[in-house]
Amino acid sequence: MKLNFTSLQYFQKVAELEHMTKAAEALHIAQPALSRTIRGLEEELNVTLFEHQGRNIRLTRDGHILLKHSQNLLKELALMEQEFKDSRDLQQSTVKLAILTATKLIPSFLIQFKKEHPEAILEIGRPDSSTALAKMDLSIFSDTEHIDNEHTVSLFRENMVLIFPKTDRHASLPYVSLKDFAESNFIAAPKGFLLRDMLEQYCRQLDFTPNIVMESDNPETVREFVRAGLGVAMIPQMTWHSGLQGVAALPIGDIECYRYLYLSWKTDGKLSLTAVLLREYIVDHFWEFVRSSANSVFPME
Repeated sequence: MKLNFTSLQYFQKVAELEHMTKAAEALHIAQPALSRTIRGLEEELNVTLFEHQGRNIRLTRDGHILLKHSQNLLKELALMEQEFKDSRDLQQSTVKLAILTATKLIPSFLIQFKKEHPEAILEIGRPDSSTALAKMDLSIFSDTEHIDNEHTVSLFRENMVLIFPKTDRHASLPYVSLKDFAESNFIAAPKGFLLRDMLEQYCRQLDFTPNIVMESDNPETVREFVRAGLGVAMIPQMTWHSGLQGVAALPIGDIECYRYLYLSWKTDGKLSLTAVLLREYIVDHFWEFVRSSANSVFPME
């Protein structure tokens, strides 16, 4: 059969250049082969596609008809090829996940997802720039503000608690006032971390500046500093549950202290099928996982 996508592409090039030799050169094929293709089309369709005018050739009326339909066919071919490419991309197994909060908890949560989707390849990172973050498929982060847009979903709101040695006089109370610790030493996250900003913001609302004597964003390290009596700390109640073992942890009663945990996904392109599965898995299961993990250490209503 002479009529195929290749022959139509050859025909279009001849129609564009109106010269058989120049068209053959542009297509990187021999001129006799191109001439045979055009003759084959004419024989199959029982029409004359070109007429000679001096050294050039021009489309006939039938040639214009074929050109119109070939352009539509080749456009559909390009769309089909793009859809095939998109389909292959959507089935890629690698998902780039940025973890900007709850870094100690999320890896253990992802183990169950891997069991259910062993083909998934998770590339986990903590991007240090907005450019690097934009290249990630999914991002888990926290903020004190409520965010509402089409590519971000709130996972849950998490209260903050104060932790201090169990020998502290506040340990038997149902809750504590942050203001009462205005003269205390604090263990806090380094500058630039949301938890550090939150502590300073809440203390500022109560008219004092926290006396920060040591810095760490590691739950176990903060807990050990507090157990050693080096200071108190304000930490997330649930995602830092490992930081609650061996210390007293009480709600804060004189000011609402909390943060939101969010999941967002890229907007400049389609997510792969694996990325969509992970997104839905996090939305459906992360809260219950956090709750059950934290409940064993710090019972909640």
